[in-house]
Amino acid sequence: MRYTFGQAEAFYWVARLGGFRAAASHLNLSQPTVSLRVKELERILGTELFDRSLYRPSLTTFGDAIYGDVERILAHAEQVQRRSAGGSADRSLLRIGAADSFAARILPDLLVSLAMQRPELQVDVTVDFSTRLEQQLLDRAIDIAFLSQPRAHDGITIVPLWLIDLVWVIGTNLPFEGDIATPENLVDLPIFTNGPPSGLFTTIQMWFGTRGLKPHRLNTCNPLTVIARLAGAGTGAALLPREIIKLSGGDLKLRVLEAEPPIPAHNLCVMWWGSETAGEYAYLADMARRIFSQTSAPAADRSA
Repeated sequence: MRYTFGQAEAFYWVARLGGFRAAASHLNLSQPTVSLRVKELERILGTELFDRSLYRPSLTTFGDAIYGDVERILAHAEQVQRRSAGGSADRSLLRIGAADSFAARILPDLLVSLAMQRPELQVDVTVDFSTRLEQQLLDRAIDIAFLSQPRAHDGITIVPLWLIDLVWVIGTNLPFEGDIATPENLVDLPIFTNGPPSGLFTTIQMWFGTRGLKPHRLNTCNPLTVIARLAGAGTGAALLPREIIKLSGGDLKLRVLEAEPPIPAHNLCVMWWGSETAGEYAYLADMARRIFSQTSAPAADRSA
């Protein structure tokens, strides 16, 4: 008796998400259904795939050995589905995930260039925190992600593109002495940032933690351009990519502070699943890098 695609899929998502309940939620199935499919797969293969004696099910030696094979099976199945009658080449879909700063600065030119190269291509864009984009890529909800500070994963290609310079800003109307931001002189100010588990939120916590401090008031918001305007209103401080300040409009009343201790730059990267379409994704990465170089060059250089 052969196993079914549903059984393999249930096994993969239990292993990937670390539990039967999480897998059931992801697959939009009941937990007993997922459990039954895994048990049927174990019966067909003649061995247990999970150690259920712990709080969370963990892969057995055999389960770990076949995990990569099952992952590749599901990836190939998705490729077949996308090439089916509803996903032929002339009606193909590219699902792009983009972090806020990339979406504001690079994405418009990237989509214009892509439309010139592939006018038949349908594009679906998701703009979100980098950590959420990374998870969506792992869940195969998007095809390619432009994001910061990604983690390494088996089967995932990560290409660094450029560094993101982060700066502390405050509104010009906010009473503040000096031009240097330290954990001590910002700890009592309201601070605007993306919510957890975003990279900016984590970086802020770590920066204050270098002095054994924790910010007293963290106000969270999603779009970085809105965060820049909230800080410009004079009600608090924000840690932002320097380029977001330029993209948020010339009417912002912001002071850029020098940070002590210095804030490490974030890496803007692109990531995708290794597959036969990897060449197309690598081409997109090169296109994004060229656009960044052109928009970063002085005006005189761009007009030359």
